[in-house]
Amino acid sequence: MFLENHLPGQPVSPLQTLTLRHVPAGLLTIRDGRGRPYFSQAAVDEVSFTAGGAAGWHTACVCDETGAELASLQFRLEPRTELRESSGQFRELFDICYYTMADEALKHYTRYQGKTYYYLVDWLRDHVHTLKGMKYFEPKLRSGIELYRDSQREDGMIWDNVHRREPPGTLPNHWGVRFQYGEFERTFEDGTAQFTRIPVENDVEYLFVEGIYFTWKATGDTAWMVSCLAAAIRALEYTVSSPYRWSTKYGLLKRGHTIDTWDFQNEEDCLSDFANWPDPMAIHPEKTRFGIMFGDNTGYAASCEYLAEMLETVGRAAEAQTYRQRAAEIRQRLNELAWNGRFFTHHVPEDPNVKRDLGVDESTQISLSNTYALNRRITHEQAVAILRTYRELKDNLPPGSPGEWYLIYPPFPKGYNGHCRPWQYMNGGVSPIAAGELAHGAFEHGFEDYGVDILLRSLELGRRFGNQFWECYTGAFPPPPPRTFRAVNLLPFSSCSISLNDSPTTPNWIPGEHPELTGFPTGEQTFHEIPFQVSRAVALSTHAGYAPTVEIPVNARAGAVYLLHTLARGEIAGSLTIHYADGTSQTTYLREGRDVLSINHWAERSLQRDVHDNIHAVTAWQDYQPRHLHVYVSLTGFDTDPQKEIRSIVLQSAADGALWFVLGLTLSDSAVYFPPSPLSYGIPHGWGAAALTYALVEGLAGVVDTAAAFERVRLSPRWPAAGVHSAEVTIHYPACGGYAAYHYHLDEAAKRLTLTVTGSGQQAALSLLLPAPLASVESVLVDGAPVNYHLRQVEESRYLDLDLPLTGVHRIVVSA
Repeated sequence: MFLENHLPGQPVSPLQTLTLRHVPAGLLTIRDGRGRPYFSQAAVDEVSFTAGGAAGWHTACVCDETGAELASLQFRLEPRTELRESSGQFRELFDICYYTMADEALKHYTRYQGKTYYYLVDWLRDHVHTLKGMKYFEPKLRSGIELYRDSQREDGMIWDNVHRREPPGTLPNHWGVRFQYGEFERTFEDGTAQFTRIPVENDVEYLFVEGIYFTWKATGDTAWMVSCLAAAIRALEYTVSSPYRWSTKYGLLKRGHTIDTWDFQNEEDCLSDFANWPDPMAIHPEKTRFGIMFGDNTGYAASCEYLAEMLETVGRAAEAQTYRQRAAEIRQRLNELAWNGRFFTHHVPEDPNVKRDLGVDESTQISLSNTYALNRRITHEQAVAILRTYRELKDNLPPGSPGEWYLIYPPFPKGYNGHCRPWQYMNGGVSPIAAGELAHGAFEHGFEDYGVDILLRSLELGRRFGNQFWECYTGAFPPPPPRTFRAVNLLPFSSCSISLNDSPTTPNWIPGEHPELTGFPTGEQTFHEIPFQVSRAVALSTHAGYAPTVEIPVNARAGAVYLLHTLARGEIAGSLTIHYADGTSQTTYLREGRDVLSINHWAERSLQRDVHDNIHAVTAWQDYQPRHLHVYVSLTGFDTDPQKEIRSIVLQSAADGALWFVLGLTLSDSAVYFPPSPLSYGIPHGWGAAALTYALVEGLAGVVDTAAAFERVRLSPRWPAAGVHSAEVTIHYPACGGYAAYHYHLDEAAKRLTLTVTGSGQQAALSLLLPAPLASVESVLVDGAPVNYHLRQVEESRYLDLDLPLTGVHRIVVSA
């Protein structure tokens, strides 16, 4: 007896059709990896069957009427997380999400007190949020939580992150000086790394509990979960007892004025008491102007219920009730304080007399944690209101916005510019984090079409930027300020051709030392909306034959000066000094990699469109040359005093022999402006990709683990919302081998939906989104037999609900 087209050791996928050949006459029984029989049939010669049940080695055995074994063989069922569907779009999105998560560049190992710990990201918050997606791909999950369990502070506080100290040391460093006042930093005894807690943060304890909960579900390891319960309880009790965390006035979690769940306060609220400078992360129980950020409370309430479920699982029901009651009370108090009928108000001050000048009516702002709230067990009515608010925002987006998935909207015009200007990062940036959470909530609350729309627009965003997800995108592109330009004639000061490879006035060029800009355009040219007159180049260096300094007369007012230039070698190109007619001046040194790019022999590079010391720099042009590989021309802007006349501009080369070439100079009557990059900054990439992953898995594909290790699973395929007629889905936990899988097929002409289901667990609850052709259900068959079912309405969507055992393989047919 053998399996057709199957080699020894070759893995088999769930729901794969297999054929046994040369089967002796007898009773064929096939058992799964847990020894459970899932196929039994009298057989002769050839038998086809569908593989299913628990992963691992399956046994096919043929016995005679006395029970004696006539033949047997084994094959290995090996589930892997996969999503394939007829449109191909959602598989593509799934692949982009996985690549983004797997490509996370942050360090993943720490050695603490003799044990090596692995984590997805070295911040607990980021680890837990990335876990939402990576638990379906990554087997090493426990130690990322154990690190914070084993290092928990004596009073129950959980550290925010762990960072290596390179080189090792025990003397106070930057974090030690900033956070030693409240013991919010602790260096390892061997000095190799340190834990820190961002003082203003108030989400870490509940995220620790959330991390325990979902790691338990993904590993199925109840003994491990029990080992974490005491730490989980201490963490949640710390939150409600610490004067840094708990508002006795409102009976809710509090924090300083941050943008949603982020770790920096506005400039008005920075304390200088501890680091001797205004620290946006520092708080003090008596000095900080605290308020209620609703997201801390929705997250804490959800984690109380996660803890209650874990306690109930191990027979500690009385303790569990304490936390279920606490969750209910927090939600009630929060709704009374912060729910405005459409969404949760971002920040409610403890002292109503506190007024901040942040340039926006905060009652109008909708922030990230509203998307999280959708998935933290708020009421259906609240979820519907939030979803409608975001859908309205989608129809009224500002210019250039990539989507309504704002971390806060509208942004703060004032108060947060030190960390993020408006429309960047947390201050009005757009993130896949919000997109994924919003889509997940849309699928769960009857807005399936909207959930699909979010996923498809996210796919377009991923395609647009290298088939991966950025952590954050610029949230809007306001029109540029009105500007006029005047190109300065550099011809009288030039010393070589624009190609830089010859010059009659400088015979001492060193062959191969400078880039050759063959192909660089000349005449009137525009780069990043800035016009230049390009003819010949000004070559500056302290080498013999070069001009070390050039002074260019201007005799005009300007708001900005733009320089078109490149660098052949050197860490500092030189300096640009603006001399005003009143005798004052301003000097800027131009550094390689920040203000100008040089020849780079291997890697492709770019200049970030950022602001530092009143300078902006971007890449204007690049080329590839066999000798120099990557050659760049940079465009750098310098803000000037528009009230003063500029007498001249002096360009001076660095004294270390740098070769600096200036190709163009242009004045503007307005301050430096470049169109912002569509890519923002500030968050690990995998966090947002994980949110989209779990929206795909639990939302669209509809596979939800309702116990642990997929022992019980809810299957809610929502493919009709996406116009998908067939799908093959396997969702697997590599940490334990648990999985659930189904094949979905909708035949609209025959008005028939077929679902073939298997998994490693015991029970499945089906909740099928009914497509239009099945508006009137005539019959439901499970393995050919009629069964009872229930029809349920969620907003405008109709679902068909039924329960079935998950052992083996089952075929459900719904007909109209």
